[in-house]
Amino acid sequence: MNFDSDTNVVEVAVRRLRAKLDDPFDHKLLHTVRGMGYVLEDRGA
Repeated sequence: MNFDSDTNVVEVAVRRLRAKLDDPFDHKLLHTVRGMGYVLEDRGA
């Protein structure tokens, strides 16, 4: 699959997810994994 890395499509999608999943709450679930991508997990305990 070809992906134009000059666009910010992924960043916009992740921002929208964070707005729904993380912003309203103190406990965050969506985390950035540098060099890999993103992960949805409970890192609270």
